[in-house]
Order: sequence, then C-alpha cells, then structure tokens
Amino acid sequence: MDYLSNRTDPSFKSLIEMGTKGFYPLFDPRWLNEFSTQESNKLNTKEKAKAKRLWQRLSKHKSIERKKTILLSLTDEDRLLFIKAFFQTVEGKILDKNPEIH
Repeated sequence: MDYLSNRTDPSFKSLIEMGTKGFYPLFDPRWLNEFSTQESNKLNTKEKAKAKRLWQRLSKHKSIERKKTILLSLTDEDRLLFIKAFFQTVEGKILDKNPEIH
C-alpha cells in the first residue's frame, strides 16, 4: 500500500506511525469492531483506486476532527474500504521495520 504511506501529509504519516503502535485516533471503536468481523482480503485494483481517492479526499484536511467528519460522511462500504487500506498500510509499515516478521 505504498500509495497511501508515501503521501506528504504529515498528519497521515503520524496516524500511520500511531497505528503501528496500536493506537487509532481517527477511527470510532465501533468502526474497528465492524472491520474486525470482515474478511481481510487484499484490495483489488478497483478498490485500490477508490481507496486512493478517499485518502486524497481526507488528506486535504489538516485536523483530525475534519478527517473524522469526512469519514462519518462516507457510506459504510467506503469507510470500511478506507479502514482496510489504512490497516494494510500500517501492516506494511510494521513489516518494513521488522523484516524478520516476514
């Protein structure tokens, strides 16, 4: 998921870094519970493109409150897609830091 983690928005970089430590301030706990019940398959090409558009939409806003507002306005399907992409980005970051986990 390099297309997500390589964004220049420092707030997203810090959110990804917090995610590697298990802290997800951007997401409501209910969303995470809903996400945890979903199958965690890799994103297909269409989903990657949509996740990238969602990422760009959120990255236009600097504050975490504005990002949360955008997430609240998304459909459940789009929100889960974004969360899935975010978690895959966090997973990639963790694996990059700890190659012995591969």
